[in-house]
Amino acid sequence: MTSSLLPTFLQRLAAPDIKTILVCGCGGGFDFVHSMTIYPELLRLGKNVIIGSYSFGDPNKIASATTVFEEDGVVAKRVTSSCVPDAHYGPEVHVCSFLDQQYPTHGSHFVYAYYARDFTVPRLTRLYCQLIETHSVDAVVLFDGGSDSLMAGDEEGLGDPIEDAVSVTTVSTLKGLKARVLISVGLGTDRFNHVSDASSLRAISELTRLGGFLGAVSLEPTGDGPRLYRSCLEHIYERQGFRSVLAGTIASAVEGHFGMDELPPLLNERVMPGQLFLWPLMAMLWAFDAETVARRSFISGWIRECRTVPECYRALNSGRQQLGPRLRSVENFPRHEEMRR
Repeated sequence: MTSSLLPTFLQRLAAPDIKTILVCGCGGGFDFVHSMTIYPELLRLGKNVIIGSYSFGDPNKIASATTVFEEDGVVAKRVTSSCVPDAHYGPEVHVCSFLDQQYPTHGSHFVYAYYARDFTVPRLTRLYCQLIETHSVDAVVLFDGGSDSLMAGDEEGLGDPIEDAVSVTTVSTLKGLKARVLISVGLGTDRFNHVSDASSLRAISELTRLGGFLGAVSLEPTGDGPRLYRSCLEHIYERQGFRSVLAGTIASAVEGHFGMDELPPLLNERVMPGQLFLWPLMAMLWAFDAETVARRSFISGWIRECRTVPECYRALNSGRQQLGPRLRSVENFPRHEEMRR
């Protein structure tokens, strides 16, 4: 019997008519790596998982990868563990070799790699439609490290909004899918990129009122997903120079680190004491209906028809200027002392 406490997003993904799930990074960096937190559960549910790295690595620097999509010089490549990555940054290759080690009976694993800042909504739609057709995909799950994917566009700080908005808008419009889910993990990490915690939590409340919140689960340090995630990070870091602030933050929060004065080992090389505030909300998966997130977003409407990435940025700047006085100032929580009346 299925527990009534099981979050809605897992209930939807567990449906027997969903057999293949395309799990993609939402907007750069290690977003696709964060999907390792749920990877064992998807396998346990009997799902075939296809991984897409919509990231900031250049797929042209991955030797021996097969080009599967090309349009005006923009490419997507199919990467395996036999490919040769850039020495500083090549998580796609390393995730493949990690999964080959962890799940040897599943055959050779692969990841699709494509550079996030090359894509607009129309172009990403064409790529995803190709992947959906190739693999008979039933559902798409976007993974965002942080919460800038939830920003509507009227907030004072937006993080890196274009890549996330292109991704969310694209998935929200894909036809024939049985589920379109956005998962945010590491809530509060985007404070490092000027996204306030108050605006992130306000976004969750507004999405809840709109019917787009699909539940949340905490990542326990002994859970299969968090343990696989930590092992995957260690595997990657043994093989490349780049370290992800977001990944280090998420993993540290899962381990129970709190506050801003002491830096856990995974963050020592990337940030200074006082730059991040670690809290348990970073060790949670927050799930949303991608169509509802896009519908709430001003940014989604501004960039939906843009044909080039520079056009997306111009549309964002123009849209924010037109908001005028509706553009919010920095949102803060009330101080504890202020609540004592």
